[in-house]
Amino acid sequence: MLSTLPNLANKAFIIGFFLPTLLFVLALAGLFHDQSWAQAWFAVATQKEGWDSLAYFVVAVWGASVLLMMTNDLQLKLLEGYLWPVSKMAFLQRRQEARFQEKKARADQLMAQAETEGDNFPDTAASELAELLQELVREFPPDAANRLPTRLGNAIRAFEVYSNKVYGADSIPLWLHLSTGIAADFQSALDDARAQVNCAVNVCYFAALIVVLVILRLIWGFEWHTLLAAHDPRAAVIAYFNFTNGISLVAGLVAVAICWLVYRFAVELVYPWGDLVKAAFDCYLPDLAKKMGYELPETAARRQEFWAAVSRQAIYWDQLKPEHWAAPKKEQPHNGLSGVLEVMARLVAPTAVDK
Repeated sequence: MLSTLPNLANKAFIIGFFLPTLLFVLALAGLFHDQSWAQAWFAVATQKEGWDSLAYFVVAVWGASVLLMMTNDLQLKLLEGYLWPVSKMAFLQRRQEARFQEKKARADQLMAQAETEGDNFPDTAASELAELLQELVREFPPDAANRLPTRLGNAIRAFEVYSNKVYGADSIPLWLHLSTGIAADFQSALDDARAQVNCAVNVCYFAALIVVLVILRLIWGFEWHTLLAAHDPRAAVIAYFNFTNGISLVAGLVAVAICWLVYRFAVELVYPWGDLVKAAFDCYLPDLAKKMGYELPETAARRQEFWAAVSRQAIYWDQLKPEHWAAPKKEQPHNGLSGVLEVMARLVAPTAVDK
């Protein structure tokens, strides 16, 4: 446990969790600036003698960031569409399926046109077709059973199934195995890409929470008895939105816009993260086989069978049978002295011409 403490001060943690938490706390203090606790926070931040209290504040934010990190997987699963209530929103699933079918139909139309026209196929149509094909594999998993009700979920699922489609390796159970051989600089790039996604996801959640708090603040502070007793309810509602309440309402509307925009931005950030994950399987999967004590088969079909067997072992504890797969070829030991003597013997040996 203590060995993981340095990870709570690295760049990925600060970008992914500490920064969104700090921004949320500052936004919260601004939203409730008329409350005594928020005024106390501002006083601590602006007075020199309050630096010790400010240190406690930073530690509290840091602790909240750690709790946020612990719930990261649940947050992603909710936005991906695995958990309730998003998983039960059938209209979202239909919308994503419609997006896929629309792009797929257009790509099929262009491919049929390209086959018909051959060399006369317009360059603009070729560019559109290439872009559509890239979007289909980047934004959606190919099988309908793997598609999820959200853009974020489909974008993540698309790169998760890449290794299975190409190599037969299930990316989720084999990722920890693969990460043991990833180079430090490449792992750093992976962490940075994941941290950017985490940051956007956390900002999205915090913006949604701000919206909820604004609604609760406006409802809680409204004098309902005044509205019921007023001769002109509309005028009573307008009078309620003074400067403070008006600012709260504007803040809520801004938070709604931020929530939507940052979510779409998070989806865009998933693509470079996914590219790195796919590259990791392309570059490091052969080394994983050697680490496990096996030589990769020669044919692509047998390789898919091998990685499928490895995946079953990781998921179901279905033992991988060594007799079914070749062991790595042992390198012959190199004797430097014998090599030198062999070269000298070749130099002094009589050739066919001499004879």
